[in-house]
Parts: sequence; C-alpha cells; structure tokens
Amino acid sequence: MHENGNLTTQIAMNILLVEHDENHAKLLTQVLAEYFPMSSIEFCQTNEELKTALNAGVLYDLALCEVELRDGLIFEIFQELLPSFPVVFMSAYDKYWSQSMAYNAIDYLRKPIEKEEVNRVLEKYEALKLHFLKRFSAENNSRITKSAFQKDRLIAKKGTNYYVVATKDIAFIYTESRIVFLIDRMGERYTVERSLSELEIELPSRDFFRVNRKFIVHINAILSFKPSFKGKIALELLHLAKAEVSISQENAAQFKKWIEE
Repeated sequence: MHENGNLTTQIAMNILLVEHDENHAKLLTQVLAEYFPMSSIEFCQTNEELKTALNAGVLYDLALCEVELRDGLIFEIFQELLPSFPVVFMSAYDKYWSQSMAYNAIDYLRKPIEKEEVNRVLEKYEALKLHFLKRFSAENNSRITKSAFQKDRLIAKKGTNYYVVATKDIAFIYTESRIVFLIDRMGERYTVERSLSELEIELPSRDFFRVNRKFIVHINAILSFKPSFKGKIALELLHLAKAEVSISQENAAQFKKWIEE
C-alpha cells in the first residue's frame, strides 16, 4: 500500500474511472484503492455511461479516462459536459495529446500502462492539490482583508453629469478602446474612471466575476451560459443579447464554483 502522510491520501475522494479494457481497469482500480483507500470510484465503460455519471451531480476530485471508447471518443461528451475536475487521459496513441489539453488534463498516459506510471501521476495530482489548497488558504485570508475595501456604490459619468450607482444595480462593466463603461440593470450606459483591475478588487466578489480581460459581470445579469469551442463557456448577458461573452477554459472551473456560492 502507498504510504504517505499528506492530507489528500487520507480524505474521502470521488474518482471517475472511464476504461473499456478490463485488464487496465483492474490495474487502475487496484492502484487507486491503494493510494486513496477512502476513495469512492465510479466506473464507466462507454460515453453513454459517462454522460449518466456526469449528470448525476457528483463532485469528482479526479478522473482517469481512456480516450477511445466503444461508442466514440470521450471528447464528444466533454465538449457537451465540460469537466471541472482534473483529468488523466489514457490512449495507445499520441495523436490525442493536444486535444486532451483542452479538458483539464494534468497528464497523458500511453498504453500499455504500468503501475509505476499510475503512481507517478497520482503523486503529481497530490502535489498539485496541496499547492492549490495552500493558495486557496492564502487567498481566503486575503479576501477577508480585501472585503473591508469593497464598495457598495460607484461614481459614474454620463455626459457632463456624475451619478452614484449602487453596486447591486450594475449589470456589467466592460472596457472598449481603453474606456471603461458601466451598464446598469435598466440598460443605461455610463463611463467609470477606474480600471477593471481596480474594480475587480473594489466590487463584492460574491456578486461580481471577472470573466475575461474585458468584462466584469454581476451574477444577476447572467441570463444563461453554455459550453463553447475549446472548453470555453459562452455567456448571454442582460442588455447584451446579440453578443456572447466568452470565459476561457482556464477560468471555466472557477466560474462554475462562483456561480454555486
């Protein structure tokens, strides 16, 4: 059995294993059970089974996935249901490596797979998880400090007049040609003499999210969102129905977490 004093090996884990080859499935299940003895492993052999598992509402901590399944490539499902958890992809071929990087890949294993390779990638996962746990702790402490500086209202300009706009009345803020615009929930447009980076700090983080370099949005201005090209998320915003605002694949998981807070 793998012996390690780190926290990640000793907490309950939800692991998704997608593999149609019985020998590899047996090996992977054995190594996972040894490395994470308190883990719960959901086993799938087809894309159809994977889709059912992803729609069940389970929050997975890690997935190990064969690329080529009996009913098609796994990317067909991940394009529809973007994984928010880290994924280790497996294949007998190198040709899927680049495509797998769009779906939270932390490693890519070539078949046939040896036990030592699985242990190596689990150690990599463990190191990454501990790193981000430490970062989260530091950022959480910073957020508590930052909350003292967050604003309930902003001064915005329209024409030659200045107005006080409550943050709860803001739909979204965006930059265009180096000018920062504020759109309120009634659709009125103002300019703001602040950068998006400054506003990102000053606005309540529970209500506002920096979706990309050009937009900060209020949660109540999000009408809908859907998976888009290369793991991105496309937003439909209040008063901006004709144009989609995209969230990068790198920020997609954090966006989903923020939505559910």
